[in-house]
Amino acid sequence: MGNLKNAVINTVIKYKDIFCILSLIVFCILFYFIGLGDYRLIDIDETRYINIARKMLENKDYITPVLNFEPFLEKPPLYYWLCVISYKIFNSTNEFASRFPVAFLSSAGVFATYFFVLFITKSRLFAYLSAGILMSAFWYTLFSHIAILDLGFVVLTMCAIYFGISTLYVENETKKKILWYLGYLFIGLSVLQKGLIGIIIPSMVVFIAFLIYKRAKEIFRPSYIIPGVIIFLLVTIPWHYLVYKANGEVWFREYIIKHHFARFIDSSMGIKRKHGFFYYIPIVLGGLLPWSMFFISSVIKGIKNGVKENKFISLSLDKRFDGIILFSIIYFVSVFVFFSISSTKLPTYILTVFPPVSIITGYLWYGYIKDIKYEKYIKISGVITLTLFLLSGLFGIFYYGLGYINVGIILALSFFIIPLFGFYFLYKKKKLALWFVFLFLSLSLCFTCPPLFNFVTSFGQDEIEEYAKIAAGENSENEFILYDCSKKYSVLNSYNKKPVHLINGQSKEHKKYFKNTVNSAVKNKEVIYLITKNKKKYSKNDLKLFTLYKKGEKYTFYKYTPQK
Repeated sequence: MGNLKNAVINTVIKYKDIFCILSLIVFCILFYFIGLGDYRLIDIDETRYINIARKMLENKDYITPVLNFEPFLEKPPLYYWLCVISYKIFNSTNEFASRFPVAFLSSAGVFATYFFVLFITKSRLFAYLSAGILMSAFWYTLFSHIAILDLGFVVLTMCAIYFGISTLYVENETKKKILWYLGYLFIGLSVLQKGLIGIIIPSMVVFIAFLIYKRAKEIFRPSYIIPGVIIFLLVTIPWHYLVYKANGEVWFREYIIKHHFARFIDSSMGIKRKHGFFYYIPIVLGGLLPWSMFFISSVIKGIKNGVKENKFISLSLDKRFDGIILFSIIYFVSVFVFFSISSTKLPTYILTVFPPVSIITGYLWYGYIKDIKYEKYIKISGVITLTLFLLSGLFGIFYYGLGYINVGIILALSFFIIPLFGFYFLYKKKKLALWFVFLFLSLSLCFTCPPLFNFVTSFGQDEIEEYAKIAAGENSENEFILYDCSKKYSVLNSYNKKPVHLINGQSKEHKKYFKNTVNSAVKNKEVIYLITKNKKKYSKNDLKLFTLYKKGEKYTFYKYTPQK
């Protein structure tokens, strides 16, 4: 047994490059791709974006995104294009193919972080730890399973920033130019993924870093910036020109004015998601699980060292470890402050800080594993985290035994058993094994995603999709109305005959729209299907024409059939 163990260790050491890459590939598959198609598209954003992508494939119009038979001008098209490519590769528009691009981009972000840290520090261990922490951070993992734009934006901006910063560590002029040009390419792709914010984030981070290093003039060197801007324009201008040509000033007002400037300056002009300056702090800490306490320890350690040595970190680029930590601090602080001062705040926006946070946290673990440094910080953080997971597991097992829950027992057992290994490795100072304990704790969390998302869709979304299938099966002309149910785009998963009337409220304007739609359908002798929310109150006059078809737990389905 000892000989086999030594043989395995020697093989890993001999082929450490291959081992690192292959193990990251395996973990990415486990974290992001397993079970990716085992749950329905989730309202609101997934159903919205994927129905746009499916319609784009159907219409073969790759310029103007269309949702519910109307142009959807809020977002640029890159993710829809990636979905279309995925549909063609898999010859399907199912859930797996729809989510494949985001899982692929998430994996790319893991490898981008690995190779970036390796390039700067020349430390394979530091690179592996940082990439693994990013890969397994709960928030990053969670949104790698949901077909929305944010994760792709994080990865594309991350790559743009990594290429720009890498030029500080390259002397060869040709290589430096290539890195700059790749950075501009990814800025262009970031714009096509999420809009003009794709310019702001990478440009801000890179400029502040170069400014601190007193190298800002390099950014504006003509041999870098002129070809770089040309590359950026070649990537971004064609779609912007064609979509403006197809939609005119409506696109400019909706896309540029409302969903870029208005949402940042005043949330009431955008999507009304206004929160305080410190809104993102608990989200970052919760989303970083199971690494949250280690990040807090990294911050405390950094502040203590800074106060003790009367300096926070060396500005010398020759000190590569100091350099990457300084860069990560700049990356984290600048992006965190930027989104914190924005009037509109959504939990997904702050995903952008997870790459630098992972590098900062990875450095704490690197010092512990490589040089037996920061042992006190690792022990305290490890004990707190393992205890919390252990108690969570005991809580789950206890309530399962009482019969209060009938799902999650495997998760509860893993939360109880894995921390026991963690305490053992902590006591025995098996440092790398301890790191993998936290990785597998995160993997246990990850395996809850499919049942969790199916549970989420059981709160009425399943009823809406059932009603939509009934309406879609009707041979006659019909109108389909969701009245005061918010914009539930899951209805489009099954119903695509004609536009669905998504009436989001009961204001005077909404009531008038509802009344006109019903009167028009009655006049044209069309069948009308109506969905209402059970907890809402409606006037008898609104529903007098309709017959109850089916009542669910959250939504009620009505039908009006014209007289012959």
